[in-house]
Amino acid sequence: MDTAIFGGTFNPPHRGHTLLVGAICRALGLARCVVVPTFQPPHKAPAAGASPAQRLEMAALCDWGVPVEISDVELRRGGRSYTFDTLAEFHRRWPEDRLFFLMGSDMLLSFRQWHRYRELLGMAAFCVAPRREDDRAALQGAADSLRAEGGTFLLVDAPPLEVSSTWLRARLAAGEDVSDYLDPAVLRYIEERRLYRGEDGK
Repeated sequence: MDTAIFGGTFNPPHRGHTLLVGAICRALGLARCVVVPTFQPPHKAPAAGASPAQRLEMAALCDWGVPVEISDVELRRGGRSYTFDTLAEFHRRWPEDRLFFLMGSDMLLSFRQWHRYRELLGMAAFCVAPRREDDRAALQGAADSLRAEGGTFLLVDAPPLEVSSTWLRARLAAGEDVSDYLDPAVLRYIEERRLYRGEDGK
């Protein structure tokens, strides 16, 4: 089976995430998609606002556009969440599957900084959606360079949505309307738990 893996902090998960997953899985005909909330990103401190368990719950509330499984594999492992360890776990779980790792364009450009990146090249096909048309040349160059090292990198068109979790947290803290960017169930979850309101809870 062809299985997509999509990791992220999802703090909070937004429509940029769900559009990317739906577009890539449909374009490549991937039979299964696993969404993996990160416990702690390797290269930055975790942002405040939602606990790992809450981020997992919000990911489960999203409409991803395709059937997905939400995995707590990185949350159970704890510590820094390395893609190498996660892909190794899914290879043990599904040894006959072909894995497709879905990622944003910024991640492709920094791929050589990843933990054990040379070993990663043989563990999955890496699928990237350019955010803008003017990104494509830089991404194509990065993909070609990594293909020369033995990796499989696929550039897949997805509907662009210029939004980030950092931007959303700032808008939520300011009390601004972000309903265009969040699944209604996720927005309701955030409002009910007063997440991303700042230390004073306002």
